[in-house]
Amino acid sequence: QEHIKSPHLRGKILEVMSYLIPKGASHGFEHEGGNLSTLFQEHTISTTSLIPTLTQFYIDIEVTGSHNQFYEKHTYRHYMGELLLYVAQFPNYLASIQKESENMEKFTRFVNMMLNDVIYYNGEVLESLAKIRKMEIDRLDTAAWEAQSDEDKERLDKELKDLEGTVSSYIRHSTQILKIMRLLTEKTLAPFLLDDMIQRMAEALNFVLDKIAGKKTMELKVSNPEKLGFKPKDMLSLLSEIYMNLAVSDTFAMAVVKDGRCYNQKTLVKVSNLLSNHALMDVDFIARFNKFVALCKECETEAMELDQQLADIPDEFEDPITCTIMMDPVRLPTSGTCIDRTTAVRHLLGDETDPFNRMRLTIDMLEPQEELKARIHAFVAQRKLDSSTASAPSP
Repeated sequence: QEHIKSPHLRGKILEVMSYLIPKGASHGFEHEGGNLSTLFQEHTISTTSLIPTLTQFYIDIEVTGSHNQFYEKHTYRHYMGELLLYVAQFPNYLASIQKESENMEKFTRFVNMMLNDVIYYNGEVLESLAKIRKMEIDRLDTAAWEAQSDEDKERLDKELKDLEGTVSSYIRHSTQILKIMRLLTEKTLAPFLLDDMIQRMAEALNFVLDKIAGKKTMELKVSNPEKLGFKPKDMLSLLSEIYMNLAVSDTFAMAVVKDGRCYNQKTLVKVSNLLSNHALMDVDFIARFNKFVALCKECETEAMELDQQLADIPDEFEDPITCTIMMDPVRLPTSGTCIDRTTAVRHLLGDETDPFNRMRLTIDMLEPQEELKARIHAFVAQRKLDSSTASAPSP
């Protein structure tokens, strides 16, 4: 970034570097009797600078100003992902990844953008698979298909081919990000357990899990999923590993349950059964996953009780965006509004503007409201005490 300002040119350099990665029978480009892929292991600039450059590039490419910005962003990020997954097998690069994760603000921004991408990819995949399934079912009516004009048949054939191309591309991108998430949550866990990030992780994972194992899975049953690269069992394995990497934290199960949009206990039980019935993971892993599912059920009960205890909260304690109680209120100096820190950080990781007036705002500008926070926590404690006293048996 310091030497090359153009994001397009930086992306092209990453594309060229990705060609050096050994793939299959071709073990990288040969040059003067040597294998150029060894440059990743031997070149000092690469070993010291590649990882921070890759994470910064993922952030910077979000907005390029190009008319082709959308395509460039996803294409260049894919090259970046290929490089990251390849070099992570070498100890010096793994150490560099761990060091990079210590830059919490930058690293969480990087992770947040990956989560945005994987949610987008999976949403598009599911929508496109549903359309493909409908088109395949329509074609089973041979008489109706033959009755259409040649122009309509050609148009529908093209539409189907375009949808298949979209699905193949987005599945490839999504799977790559999930592999990166599996790597990062295994090797650099601390940033993911921050209060600002753990709820975001839970919601993103729940969203993807709901899409591939939830109530609408019948919409995914196309005639030839292998042709599209759609392998739901492989995705379930990846997702379950990420869940388990994060489950070492006592707070993760509650974060999963607090996701009112996509969390479903039945889906977790279904996933557990699929992991076991199809031998997707070993017995010990499945036992740990089942324990996590049971913990989520306990947390669900606890969360419901807490919701009942905190009914009718004072307006000044309520986050104006999420309409939930603020446990860590902060003031946005640009608008004077108070919202929960988690809400503010989630927004600012993707858009450094005040959500109420669009003025520039960064995380370090947030103003903690300690006096309000103390009053909120005292209110919560009193509500819990009142509830406990009310439910206690009479002497």
